[in-house]
Amino acid sequence: MTLPPDRFKGFRVGLEGRAEAARLRRVERYVPEPGTPFVVHEGRRLLSFCSNDYLGLATDPGVVAAAVRVTESHGTGSGASRLVVGSFDIHDDLERELAAHTGRPAALLFNAGFQANASIIPAVTSEDGFVVCDSKAHASILQGCRLSRATFERFPHNDIEQLDSLLAAHGEGPTLVVTESLFSMDGDRAPLAEICEVADRHGALLMVDDAHATGVFGDRGEGLAAAYPRIDLLLGTFGKAFGSAGAFVASSELLRSQLVNFCSGVVFSTAPAPPAVGAARAALEAIRSGTIDHECFHGFVARAHERLREAGFDTSPSDSQIIPIRLGDDRAALACESFLRSRGILAIAIRPPTVPEGTARLRISLTHRHTGQHLEDLVEALRDYRGVS
Repeated sequence: MTLPPDRFKGFRVGLEGRAEAARLRRVERYVPEPGTPFVVHEGRRLLSFCSNDYLGLATDPGVVAAAVRVTESHGTGSGASRLVVGSFDIHDDLERELAAHTGRPAALLFNAGFQANASIIPAVTSEDGFVVCDSKAHASILQGCRLSRATFERFPHNDIEQLDSLLAAHGEGPTLVVTESLFSMDGDRAPLAEICEVADRHGALLMVDDAHATGVFGDRGEGLAAAYPRIDLLLGTFGKAFGSAGAFVASSELLRSQLVNFCSGVVFSTAPAPPAVGAARAALEAIRSGTIDHECFHGFVARAHERLREAGFDTSPSDSQIIPIRLGDDRAALACESFLRSRGILAIAIRPPTVPEGTARLRISLTHRHTGQHLEDLVEALRDYRGVS
């Protein structure tokens, strides 16, 4: 039976035509080739610079084997929320290990980073409170801020003076400051030391999303936020450098108890699946043990920035594995993506509303799977695009 076209009148359904006209329509297109930095699209093999599997652990034999072992011993699903019958020994074990890894008293698991941000913020705020977040914070953080009952404002990106002014203007009352440590579209870092000082001065609770730094930065891959004890809620994910799925927040025992009792993402969600937990534990062990050559990876990242700058592309403000190639105009970004694809390279054009108007770019994401030759292929293709555009 075919439903009448006006069935969804008044709903946000059927907007593809408008998105297509604005060159903003998104579709699922690419199939990963596991264990390599390649994808397959319409029968073509493309060198991808789009993956968040920064350390290549999604197909690491030890991580895969751990997921299989846990599947055999615990099954494929948890069967219920943690507050019913879904809390397994492996959940508790991973939480203890993550708490130790980040230097916090406790940790709590979630099924996804988006779920964590969207449900933690409402769980720790109140209607007489104030939430302020960085203007370039991830959509999941904005979702959490909007879902909270607190007054909500955004401060200009990494602007410490404006953050201080907003907190001073708010005056008394419970306050939460939220930012990222490493921003997902620009690849730049938050000034965490200064943010900690401002939060401390105003007695604010501080939450930092460390998703893109977890596993990649730090002496033992503990991320960028772990070095700051003043951070009350430290969020990390498993779907990026850990090569698994899910997320966690590290905090005090008191805050963990608050989340267990009042965070909708915990109370009303089936617990993380055992295979993902098993994989995350194995990835954590690999990261902590020094199996991953972080120094080599960071050297490769630095070389990539250098080569791209030599080719005439400004990679600022990034100094990380996330490299923006800003092209400004949406059509230019799409044209560059298309040109690279014709050369066998995939780098996705990022456009509004993901980034502000006039800042469309290619988002280059480097991983342990990339080689020096892969980098040179990218640089050559970008240089050729500039020559014909």
